[in-house]
Amino acid sequence: MKRVTVLCVADDRTNAVERLRELGVLHVVAERVTATGEVEDARKRLERAHAAMADLPPADGEPAPARDPIAANDLVETVHRLVGERRELDAAITQLDSERNLIAPFGDFDPEQARALAAHGLALRLYQFPAKGAAPAVPVGASLHVTGSSGGTRAAVLIGPPSAVLAAREIPLPERALGACERELAARRARRAEIERALAALAPRRAVIAGHVRALEDETHFVEAHAAMGSHDGIAWLAGFVPVDAVDRVLAAARDAGWAVSISDPRAGDIVPTLLESRPWIRQIHAVLEMIGITPGYAEPDVSPAFLVFLVLFAAMLIGDAGYGLLILAGVLLARRKWPAAPSQPFRLLRTVAIATMVWGAITGTWFAIPSLPAALDSLRIEWLAGSDKLATTRHVMLLCFLLGAAHLTIAHVWAALRLGRSLAALAQFGWIATTWCMFFVARTMVLGEPFPGVMLPITIGGIVAIVLFMTPLKQLKDEWFNHVMLPLSLVSNFVDVVSYLRLFAVGTAGVAVASSFNDMAARIGAGGGMNLFLAVLVAIFGHTLNLLLCAMGVLVHGVRLNTLEFSAHLGMQWSGVPYRPLRKRGDPSASAASDPERPAQDLS
Repeated sequence: MKRVTVLCVADDRTNAVERLRELGVLHVVAERVTATGEVEDARKRLERAHAAMADLPPADGEPAPARDPIAANDLVETVHRLVGERRELDAAITQLDSERNLIAPFGDFDPEQARALAAHGLALRLYQFPAKGAAPAVPVGASLHVTGSSGGTRAAVLIGPPSAVLAAREIPLPERALGACERELAARRARRAEIERALAALAPRRAVIAGHVRALEDETHFVEAHAAMGSHDGIAWLAGFVPVDAVDRVLAAARDAGWAVSISDPRAGDIVPTLLESRPWIRQIHAVLEMIGITPGYAEPDVSPAFLVFLVLFAAMLIGDAGYGLLILAGVLLARRKWPAAPSQPFRLLRTVAIATMVWGAITGTWFAIPSLPAALDSLRIEWLAGSDKLATTRHVMLLCFLLGAAHLTIAHVWAALRLGRSLAALAQFGWIATTWCMFFVARTMVLGEPFPGVMLPITIGGIVAIVLFMTPLKQLKDEWFNHVMLPLSLVSNFVDVVSYLRLFAVGTAGVAVASSFNDMAARIGAGGGMNLFLAVLVAIFGHTLNLLLCAMGVLVHGVRLNTLEFSAHLGMQWSGVPYRPLRKRGDPSASAASDPERPAQDLS
């Protein structure tokens, strides 16, 4: 990235921002955006449109045509009006429902007639008291009539002189009769159902509102950039960052418009945006980074290749069933056909995960957790991973998890050493590699009972010495001495990180056990024949669907964690980046090629 400042005549500032937006390569940076009325209005309109998108239910039918006769603003206002009315109805329904539940045990009577009787010396009072035990004593001259009972409580009506009271909880006379309350409740619920149908009818127009949201985002970005411009003595300027290969386009636009341009390298303390550019096969992992909202810092490495390879491998082991991989692949292909205009990268990632899961499930002999496989499928098993000796294969898979953990963390430290170049600090990374493999052998000994190799003891001691001597440069030792004090805890943390990869085995094994349990349950139900077979199919479908959802959660929780926490911590990454978001019109065909995800990769260092 290059730091770019564009200077123009103050009277031409609006035209300059518009030209820069058409250019579509400047990521605007400003210390402060003046909160003008125009900026606030644009932000409120955008927030309102986003809320309308969130409130619309998913569309079941075909999307509305691109040129919808209903204007986008009208759609947003209609959705907000309906949602606001629904919110009021929900509050009223809750209140009416509580009122009905309170007075229902006393039956349907006219409260006004009860009040009229009280004016003539005959009061009617409502009470609740525990169903168990004796009823409260009835005052002289009054009578008590039990009208209902529920939840361990009895409802009763006391009729007598106004001075007659019970030693129990008194319920005030309602404002309306039970029948009137139920009629109003039914009317409110009917109106709420109408609103739900109206919102469902608007759902196919989500694309119209989505386009409106994009337009409002562009407008908001524009007015914020305009408000961010500095000005002094008739000169206005706008600062930001531009990819290296787009600087020539800025210079050409400046010559045409008569601007002055300052171009420099990023300065210390600048918040430089990160533009991830990867080879086409790697870009699919960017969908995960966007989903969890993390971006590597500008000075941090792009770990997308390692992230993709290990996430796919971890996902395959966590899901662990070739049958599930086949289902995921079929679902992805059907979804891609149904939504051809949707971004392609998430579908590519899911397809890759599905294929990897099928391969892992095939070599471990797992197809919907079926115990006896056909010969063709059984021949795909690898004996070391799925042999007849279950104890041995369990130990082998656990060992593989430890190996993956040590290898994954080793890659992180080698990468960190390469980034440090020819410096003494790089030697500390090789010390961490030695201790990582020591922890691998310690975990193997403690969990699997294998002997600890004697050669690792001097290697580990040498690694610790390298860490102590070179982990902190001498000129930084005064400020970072605490790293040496915390070294014992760091070594323990290193052991924990290696062992944490055992989650791949644990979660994968748990998924197979859950699937097997549902298979057994379905088999027992279906043994009765007849309608039991239909019920058994339902149980199997429900069980495997639930298990597949749990597996997906496992990938998000464990597969992503091992990359973003364990691996990244050993590499020294903090994911502190800001995404590159240039000032542009996304619907404009002249929008920045630098932000096009299908653009060939280039070096923007």
